Amino acid sequence: MALFPSQQQGQSIDSSLQNLRMQGLTGEQIVNELKGQGFHEAQIMAAVNKMDSGAGAMPPAEAPQSPSMDYPSPAMPPSQSAPVQPQENLYDRIEEIAEGLVDEKWDELIVEVKKVIAWKEKVEEENHKLKADVSKLKEDFKTLHQAVLGKVEEYDKRMQDVGTELKAVGKVFKDVVPVFTENVKELSSITSGMKKSKK
Repeated sequence: MALFPSQQQGQSIDSSLQNLRMQGLTGEQIVNELKGQGFHEAQIMAAVNKMDSGAGAMPPAEAPQSPSMDYPSPAMPPSQSAPVQPQENLYDRIEEIAEGLVDEKWDELIVEVKKVIAWKEKVEEENHKLKADVSKLKEDFKTLHQAVLGKVEEYDKRMQDVGTELKAVGKVFKDVVPVFTENVKELSSITSGMKKSKK
């Protein structure tokens, strides 16, 4: 492959460049079109410079009556000649849409968070009631426990008193029963003696 374009290739790029200029394309569009036809950027820039310098310019009679165009120079990349204004408007529009979406989702999130907060407050209130009920139950159980213990102690004391009394009665019976039995025997013998004497 030759490093330099042939004369025929040079004429082809010149005629293509003239045709594209006559169609009213911008400099960037012309460069892109010529790249699409297989020309290298260096060839395109050389042809543009050659045509703009007048070396390959058409005669005035043949020159198209089109408005003057800005063509990128070899020192300046074609992307810098593109207008920036529409792109900024696009970014502003995207930012507006994004902010709208964020605001909408934020509002939905706030509603859900309020629901969660209401549920949390309800649960906390029920939890406080439950704690109060458990505390009251503990107090009631403590009171009942003390009352039962008091009754048990009272019954224990009474049982001790009964035990003491039973011991005393036992002692009395221990002392009284033999005498009583002896007296009953004597009474029985007296009774039987009286029966005999009556006969």
